[in-house]
Amino acid sequence: MIITCSKCNTKYKIKDETITKPKKFRCTRCGFVFTSTPQISENYGYLPLILVAHDDYRVVNVIKKVLAPIKCIIETAFNGYDAYKIIQEKKPTIAIIDVALQGLFGFELCEKIKKDPHLKSIKVILVASIYDRTRYKRRPQNLYGADDYIEKHHIPDELHQKVLSLLPEDQKSKITIDTQPRKDISNEKALLKDNRDLLLEKAKKVLEERAEIRKNEQMVLDDIPEVTGKAKKLARLIVSDIALYNQEILESVTINNYQEKLKLDFEDSVKYLAQRIPEVKDDAKKYIEEAFIELLQKRKG
Repeated sequence: MIITCSKCNTKYKIKDETITKPKKFRCTRCGFVFTSTPQISENYGYLPLILVAHDDYRVVNVIKKVLAPIKCIIETAFNGYDAYKIIQEKKPTIAIIDVALQGLFGFELCEKIKKDPHLKSIKVILVASIYDRTRYKRRPQNLYGADDYIEKHHIPDELHQKVLSLLPEDQKSKITIDTQPRKDISNEKALLKDNRDLLLEKAKKVLEERAEIRKNEQMVLDDIPEVTGKAKKLARLIVSDIALYNQEILESVTINNYQEKLKLDFEDSVKYLAQRIPEVKDDAKKYIEEAFIELLQKRKG
């Protein structure tokens, strides 16, 4: 059995019988402590398999924490090609896919799933890439065949219910969903609080988790040493979101007319990139153009 560090992607080969339940490992390369779940077997075959495909291990860990009350097996992938391999080999019940995956964009992966008769029953949730951008937020149109989508900052308060709603009824009846309150509100004093206090406490927890996601997004950029690398990464995230929210328009967009067809989105994305990374203010348009060209070339295949 191969397990992978969710921070640096270092792979380790261990005996299959070593993991019979979720187990923590420390990576000898980067020191990160990660959790590996058992492969599906006779004992675990009834549990739904959920794939989380995102290139930021911190977001992956937040998603794992949010889904912890659902007794399921979680597989992770950090680029589109690895995600597609897992999907083909293990056919997860649900795939949670970042639209800006490296290698294959999330929308490319989604289309591959939904066009394959052997995979199309897999439920797909697309994750919008940018945490705090609201300039061109609107409900996506056709989602490239995905069953649902979620904006990154709503992962703490909405993802759990979205996953439950997409689980087949036969799997819902077999799994145990942990409905117990978290430890921080499970003591006796919590029983004395009125509903208003409990709601405020829950809201505070959600806001803290949202702040963690926002902090993680900035850390992804901070981890990239060169400013050009930061700009390219952020430009790809921005353009991936534009693709998610403009699928119908994108069908008629070409390399020659995208700046006209998506004029407001294009202009806003240039401003946003310049605002987030002031060092590339004069070249922000160039980075957005390069990201658009990459996306459109992949769209046209």
